[in-house]
Amino acid sequence: MENEIAQNLEQKKMALAASEHAPVIIELMKDCMSKNPELVAKTEWQTIVNAITLEVQGTMLRTMVDYLEQIRREGLHNKK
Repeated sequence: MENEIAQNLEQKKMALAASEHAPVIIELMKDCMSKNPELVAKTEWQTIVNAITLEVQGTMLRTMVDYLEQIRREGLHNKK
């Protein structure tokens, strides 16, 4: 039963990555990103926080785009 659920989830991931809805996922992620328009803030600490936040969000977005593209090309091969 657990194996069937895992296979079904993998099939759904592959179908979503190959569908026209995949770009919507990226747009939803962009919508969730913090709206810090300026990197430089009033304090040095806040500037560091803003820089780290932007770096993490950018990395996550790029990783998702790459992952969707990889799924489209190769499918899911027991990636953990």
